[in-house]
Amino acid sequence: MDGRSKVATPESDYTARAGAKKWRIRARFLSEALVITLTGGAAGVALAHLLSMAVGTLPLLGPLYEDTSGRADIYLAISPETLAVTVAVPVLVGTLSGLAPALRASRLDPAQARRYE
Repeated sequence: MDGRSKVATPESDYTARAGAKKWRIRARFLSEALVITLTGGAAGVALAHLLSMAVGTLPLLGPLYEDTSGRADIYLAISPETLAVTVAVPVLVGTLSGLAPALRASRLDPAQARRYE
């Protein structure tokens, strides 16, 4: 996100000159960080769900002991708790990683932002 903030510095300059408040510049950077994070998180959850459907059930000790009941098999499934943690952690990481560039961009003087171009 730090690299993106350096690319977006001229954009921040123009929005600051247009009269945008500092909180609006911060919100734009943070929302961009969250969109990137949530997109990656959604792709990861979708991939995990597809893999769990493709693998299904793994026989563990059943064939060894000639048990056909399936009680010792491994069932791959995504629980709601796992899904909640999978969403919460990337949102937290995305917010924290987008916070420093957002604060830096909102504190930057518009005249100084022109030097980065």
